[in-house]
Amino acid sequence: MILDRRHRVIKNITLTGAIVNCLLAASQIVFGIIGHSQALLADGFHTLSDLLSDFVVLFAVKQSSAAADEDHPYGHGRIETLATVLLGFLLAAAGVGIGYRGISSIIASQQSSPELITLVFAGLAIFAKEFLYRYTIKAAKQIHSSLLESNAWHHRSDALSSIVVLVGISAQLLGIPYMDILAAIVVAVMIIIMGVRLTSKAFAELIDTGLDSELIGRVKSLIEGNESVREVHSLRSRSMGGLGYVDAEIQVNPRLTVSEAHYIAFSLEQAIKAGFEQIIDVSIHVDPLTESGHDSVTELPPRTEIEKMLAAAWQGLPCCDQIEQIHLHYLQSRIEIDIVLPTSLSSSDYSEQIDRIIQQAVDLKHIGKVNIYFSR
Repeated sequence: MILDRRHRVIKNITLTGAIVNCLLAASQIVFGIIGHSQALLADGFHTLSDLLSDFVVLFAVKQSSAAADEDHPYGHGRIETLATVLLGFLLAAAGVGIGYRGISSIIASQQSSPELITLVFAGLAIFAKEFLYRYTIKAAKQIHSSLLESNAWHHRSDALSSIVVLVGISAQLLGIPYMDILAAIVVAVMIIIMGVRLTSKAFAELIDTGLDSELIGRVKSLIEGNESVREVHSLRSRSMGGLGYVDAEIQVNPRLTVSEAHYIAFSLEQAIKAGFEQIIDVSIHVDPLTESGHDSVTELPPRTEIEKMLAAAWQGLPCCDQIEQIHLHYLQSRIEIDIVLPTSLSSSDYSEQIDRIIQQAVDLKHIGKVNIYFSR
């Protein structure tokens, strides 16, 4: 449900941007040619690249919204990240092209005086792009979309470039030579920088760079705040399409039942997802041991071997055939055993037989303490 809403918001925001960019690019290019302004024309082609990026975003949203499948168990969120990389490259390429054209014009001593009408469309571009930036960045922060955020900053870079265009055209009209062309070159540099920035951020996501350290600190505090958690052994995170994935390893009382340990882990997973909207997937691993205890516990035999050892040790002992349950607690270098007997054996008449059961078990290798419980 959250992902469906997220993709719907991205689609609606991007469609609005596409419509505005289409109208704006057409007017900038037409009046850049009519008004003899290389800067406005460059800004028009920049806006045209935005229109292309809008279609890339729409494509990415459609593909990344596909449900997880056998080949993609974590979903298709990486498509959104890859689209962000493509947007960054498109920006940088557009900037290089615009800059090359401007530098070539200066070298060839080619310049023309822009018409006054070009100022109107430079101002219109500033207003339109700033509106799209604010409209898009607000939605991006609400749904934690790196793709939508990259598109928002794309709009902001356009607004800044349009300001440069406005200044360049104004200076040219006031008689300062080459200012229109210089404005186009400045716009190109700004576009390239923004493209590199977006691409770098997307690449960091592709190599599973962790989430913001401040956010992870808050997640760790939430886990440590649970009274059943003795220690957080590890806490890892990664981002996919702007959304967070977290896994943690917690130490709990080793005598807890499996169901209670699962309850603790599940409760923490739900609390993290409820408290941090950006995080959509959490995996909590429950550990009854300290970090140093893992090496020794791997040397202990599994249940099947323990049961065979106990059966051999108890062979011929009275009451053994009445044992209802055997619980094993793997506690570092020793296994503690809980034996459940029927209530009918709780009288003192059977104490000697039960003591023999305990002693025979304790004498075995790897066995530590043996506890006797009676069922109700």
